[in-house]
Amino acid sequence: MNDQSPPGSPLETIRAEIDGIDKTLLSLLADRLRAVDKMSGLKPPEQGLPIRPGREVALLRRLVAEAPAPLEREFVVEIWRAMIAASLRRQRVIDVVVGGGRGDPTRLFDIARRHFGARTRIKDLGEPQAALQKAAENPDSVVAITSWPAAPGVGAWWPALSERRFHNLHIIAGLPLIGGTDEPEAAVFAASQTEEAGSDITVLIAFDPHHRLQRALNETGLTGREMARAEPRVLVRVDGFIGLDDPRAAALSRAGLDSVRVLGSYARV
Repeated sequence: MNDQSPPGSPLETIRAEIDGIDKTLLSLLADRLRAVDKMSGLKPPEQGLPIRPGREVALLRRLVAEAPAPLEREFVVEIWRAMIAASLRRQRVIDVVVGGGRGDPTRLFDIARRHFGARTRIKDLGEPQAALQKAAENPDSVVAITSWPAAPGVGAWWPALSERRFHNLHIIAGLPLIGGTDEPEAAVFAASQTEEAGSDITVLIAFDPHHRLQRALNETGLTGREMARAEPRVLVRVDGFIGLDDPRAAALSRAGLDSVRVLGSYARV
């Protein structure tokens, strides 16, 4: 089929307009990366992963709110996640390992690709514990994505999170960032600090042999619920941001729970 249009036709005029927009976009993208480089040059050298999960979610929320028609929020998030991934690559190469257990490995791989970009190296290690172990052994360069700890049908692998070998890892995101379900499909674990974005959800793990969870939540003024239980461990969802060293976690211990650990937090766009 001949798609040629005569010079000066309405179709050719629109194509020329699109070509001009594309050139402008390329220039702006280059400007953005140069600005990121300048900002990185002003920061002191830092250890660990250069990931700011709270800032990223706050940025995406603002962009979604400001996006004019006909931009869809999913499209805005997809484009800016690609730019965030490109900026991260200029600071440090980050590898992603996934472990879904009995879940759909193709779906988990797709979620990882959409969040961390098409050029990121992603490897499926099969089991969540294998992915977590890889991230724990390489805290400065590897991120683990697992099926959501309490997701039905993926197996009760989450009790392993209480093991000391995983204590340097924290949940820093729940994926996908935009979703219609109450809980995410996947969790991002990294040896990185958690960061408040607003409307956060915190995930805790604790030993609760006497089923005192709800009383402990009430006594500490926290709103939450049990996500899953594998005696004597319990996985807990709490509304709001609780930092890794938040005194409210210690208060839960005083209220009847044992070995309370803040696994991390996440916020969605």
